Formats: sequence, structure tokens, C-alpha cells
Amino acid sequence: MPTWLSFGIPEARRLVRTLVACSISYAGARLAALPEGYWALITTLVVVTQPSLTQALGTARDQVIGACIGGVAGVLGVMAMQRGAAPLAVFAIALVPLAALTAKRPAMRLACVTLVIVVLIPAGSGPPFQRPLHRVLEILIGVTAAFIVAAIWPNRAIRIAHRRVADTLEILRQLMAMQLSGKPDEDGAARLETLSVQAQQALDDALQEAEREHIIVPLRSHRSDAIDKAAPFLRRLHSDAIFLGKALSNGRPDEYKMRYRDIGRALQAPFAALADALTDTKQDASKLERVRECMRQLKEALEAERANGEEWDVAYFVVGLIVTDLDALTTAIYPSDPPRTR
Repeated sequence: MPTWLSFGIPEARRLVRTLVACSISYAGARLAALPEGYWALITTLVVVTQPSLTQALGTARDQVIGACIGGVAGVLGVMAMQRGAAPLAVFAIALVPLAALTAKRPAMRLACVTLVIVVLIPAGSGPPFQRPLHRVLEILIGVTAAFIVAAIWPNRAIRIAHRRVADTLEILRQLMAMQLSGKPDEDGAARLETLSVQAQQALDDALQEAEREHIIVPLRSHRSDAIDKAAPFLRRLHSDAIFLGKALSNGRPDEYKMRYRDIGRALQAPFAALADALTDTKQDASKLERVRECMRQLKEALEAERANGEEWDVAYFVVGLIVTDLDALTTAIYPSDPPRTR
């Protein structure tokens, strides 16, 4: 089956979110007895189909602001038409600033749509200012319905953040393993560097999303880590890995392969162990101890290299930087004495 046809739990969650939000929106429009309640449904679909709560909130905000601006412009236009102005001329004049606003902020395009409905579509026998009021009310109902569903079923951004840190660590582990293997692959290294940058960007997005979730829905987590402290350490490890590749690219791959064989294995172990610990939904003490044990073994391997009297080089110095930064990352995410939860 093609990937785009696959339908799993995440897709099922989004389907339920959409259907429930539309039901709430429709019920709200009916209770308000709005003659054009379908605009509430349209707004709900635009907002609730955003991939994250952060984007949903941003879209909802722009929808409301755009509808209000279009409503105000429409009211001014109706006032001008009551004084004898031609509807098409009023619409053309009012459209220019709204179109400029939409060009600057495309998410506020409902300002133009609202203007069209208020000025160009006949208002019927009701009061002339009733349509702008209904339009804004419909938008508010649609946004509220989408917002309720987004708050009830938020995306699990904290878990996603843990996975993104684990992804970055695994990518960096593969990159350093390639560099220390004695088989340089510039294309492969460039690909892994790009993947690392993308994973770090995804982490930043997840952390921003987590802030939204924490404000709206109390976070019920059994973890006592501090994943929000990981980003700067990951950037440093990314730079360290690139620096290591440059230090090893001096035309002596066989020598480095023999010299850093043991250190290379010891260097990969804590990356893999920390990534494994981060993928658990709950904090596992045994996995954390495994991470710290791997760090101890890595430090011992470096001390053994130093004790052998081998000549230090730039690569050895960079490996030391990696150990320092990885140790700092582990300590930042998993403090030795985490605060007790009340």
C-alpha cells in the first residue's frame, strides 16, 4: 500500500477531532439561529485541520481578527451605500486596504471574504448591520469549537520533543561512527548533518507546542526530566561532530581507524543509551544508570588513551569536547537529584 494511503492512530485522532469539532460548531450555529451558520463550519475546518495546537491558535487568532476587520469595513461600506454610494464602488475602495493586509498576512484573508458577503450579497429584509454582526459571530463559534477540541485532544508535544532529541542523538552517533570508521563518505556525512539540523528544528517546534499545551491543558507527566534544556547542547554536539570530521580528514584513515577503534565504540554507546532512555514514555531508572555507566566507560577509555602516552592530536581534543558536551546534556536533562513532585 502506498504511504499516502496508510491510515493509523494519528490519522484516526485527527479524523475524530475534525468530526467532533464540526458537530460542536454546527450545534452552536443552530443554537444561535444564524441564517448563514455554514460559515462557522468552514472556520472550524480551517482551524482544526492545522497540524498542531500552536498553528491552530495562530490561525484562529488571524481568522477572528480578519473577520472583525472585514466586518468593520463592511459596516462602513453599508453606511456609505445608505447615503447613495454604489455597492461596487464601495467594495472596490474598501478592498484595496484589505487586499494589502491579506498580502502581508495571508491568514487574514477572511477580511476580504467578509467584505464580499456584507457589501455585495443582498442582506434581505433584516437590518443592514445585521449581516456583519452575524459574520463575526459565526467566525467566533467556529473558532471556539475548534479550540475546544484542540484543548481536549492536544498533540503530545512533550513526547514528540523527547523523540526529536533521541533522533538527533542517533543521527550524530551515526555521523561520528562514520567518521571514526576510516571510511570517509562526504555525501553520507552531508546527509546526516542535514538530518541533524532538521531534527533540531523539529525539537524547537515541539517545545514551542509544549508551551501552548502546558498553558491550556495541565501536563500530566510521570517524567522528572528537563527536555527543554536540550537544544543548546545538541547544537554544540552537532558542531563537535562536524569539527571531528574535519580533524580526521587528513589523509590517514587507516591510522585513525586503529587508534580510535576502542574510543569509537565507547563514544557511540552513551549516545545510543541516552536515545533509548528518551524514547520511553516514563523515566526508567535502569536506563538512566545505563547512560551514566556508558559515560564512565567512555571517560575511562579516554584516560587509557592518555595513559598510553599516545601523542595528542586535534581529533583527540574534539572527542574530549564531545564527552564534555554529552555529559552536560545528560546532566541537564536528567539531574542527579531531581526535585520531588508534590
